[in-house]
Parts: sequence; structure tokens; C-alpha cells
Amino acid sequence: MSAEAADREAATSSRPCTPPQTCWFEFLLEESLLEKHLRKPCPDPAPVQLIVQFLEQASKPSVNEQNQVQPPPDNKRNRILKLLALKVAAHLKWDLDILEKSLSVPVLNMLLNELLCISKVPPGTKHVDMDLATLPPTTAMAILLYNRW
Repeated sequence: MSAEAADREAATSSRPCTPPQTCWFEFLLEESLLEKHLRKPCPDPAPVQLIVQFLEQASKPSVNEQNQVQPPPDNKRNRILKLLALKVAAHLKWDLDILEKSLSVPVLNMLLNELLCISKVPPGTKHVDMDLATLPPTTAMAILLYNRW
């Protein structure tokens, strides 16, 4: 064995074995994986990275037969990806400090709009005209969080 090959062998055998990073699509395949992943002391990818990955995948446009770009389809896959992003944000306790520092404005806007949608806030409704006391707690929380941001 040459000296170069011996050096390569020594370098690869002395490295600590690190587990492979979990890919975004694996969370679609195994329902319990997200909770297991978020319980880890140092999950890789980090929670905010997962939010970005989930929302990027859910908002990817599609191309039809005429090579025209179409908006992302409203299918089960994309709805689940958006829901996974919301679950990760809930794991972070909707901490706006963390979310604002870690996410770009468009991604945070998409995340909070998804929260409004899932909380059954009617689209196009002016939030200042709503009586928060009459709304379900989850809907009121979504409106308050969106407007606080």
C-alpha cells in the first residue's frame, strides 16, 4: 500500500461516525419521524431548516405539457408539507424571535398565512374588524401572532 493510500485509510477510519442527515421527504414517509427528530438534543437538520425545506417543497411550481409554469398544486403532498412546517413552528412554541432571526420574510409570511388558513380565519377578512373574544382560541391566537409579526 502506498503512503498516500495509507494516509487516506487512516483519515477515514479515525473519523467519528456521524449519522446521515434526515431528508425532508422522509418525514412524509414515516409519520412519527418528525417527533422523534425534534426530540433529539441537536437535530440535523435544525427545526428552522425543516420549516424552510417543507415550505419550499410545498410551494414549488409545476410545469404542464406546454412547458408553462403553473402554481403549486393543492394536493395531499403539499398540504402535508405545510402541516409539517406548522408542527415544527409549534414545537418552537411559535417563538417569533427565533422565527424572525432564522427565516426569510417570504418564508415567515408563508408560514403565518398557512397558520391563518388552518385556523379557519376567513381569507380577505380585515383582522381589525374581528371581535377576538367571539373566536375560538386557536383562531384568535393565529390572528394575534400574525399581527404581532
